[in-house]
Amino acid sequence: MDKKQRAARKAQEVREEVRQFVERLRRRVYGEHACPDWGTLFSEIEELGVQIGDSVCREFVQQAVSGQAGAGGQRCRDESCPACGGPLQRRDPEPKPLLTRRGEVSWQEPQAYCTKCRKAFFPAVQGVGDSGGRPL
Repeated sequence: MDKKQRAARKAQEVREEVRQFVERLRRRVYGEHACPDWGTLFSEIEELGVQIGDSVCREFVQQAVSGQAGAGGQRCRDESCPACGGPLQRRDPEPKPLLTRRGEVSWQEPQAYCTKCRKAFFPAVQGVGDSGGRPL
């Protein structure tokens, strides 16, 4: 099973959970009956849905890339230099912003430096990729 198939399967698995989540959101937004007032324009309902959807998407991506960057930070502590095999000197993480289709997300990108060959090492780059499949 390839990545696209796995992603489609995961999306299908969470649809019921998303439906229940949306029911809770509607109650929070519209009150006890979870319905907009009579006369609310469709465009207003749609706009609120788009804003909520964008927020959910940004938060999902933010948490995913932050977790992935954290795993990269662990590699900084555990691995040697990929270029020469020398020991890595851990450096403070740097903020890494990225503009997505739903807004900006950012994470703290771990980094290390090899004093032997003088190369910087950004382990999160190995695992974070854009939709084109190339590293960021």
